[in-house]
Amino acid sequence: MSRRTMVVSLAAVALACAPGCVTLFSKVDVVRTEEARRPVKFENAEAGASFAATLKKCDGNLGGAYVGVPFVTLYSRQKTLSDSARFNDAVARCDTDQDGTITEAEAKIFAGSAD
Repeated sequence: MSRRTMVVSLAAVALACAPGCVTLFSKVDVVRTEEARRPVKFENAEAGASFAATLKKCDGNLGGAYVGVPFVTLYSRQKTLSDSARFNDAVARCDTDQDGTITEAEAKIFAGSAD
C-alpha cells in the first residue's frame, strides 16, 4: 500500500470516528426584539434574588425544526424569545395579582413552578 493511500485511509477513519456533526443549515430566529422591559418592583431583596435566579432557568426557547441523520444535520431552525420578552413573560407569570410589585411569596411560587 502506498503512503498516499495510507494517509487517505487514516484520514477517512479519523473523520468517521471523530465526535461532532456536520451542519448544512442552521438558524436561530429571535422574536419580539422590539419589546421593552416592563417596569417592576420587588417587595424586598430576597424576592428580587429569587426572581432573578428563576429567570436564569427559563430558556425562552419557542421550539423549532430539525432534520438530519446521525452526525449530519441537514436543517435546523429554532425560535427563541429576546431577553426583554423573556423577562416580561416571567414577570407576567410571577406577578399573580398584576400590581407591578413582586412579593417574596409570589417569587417563591414562581420558583416552584419553574422546576
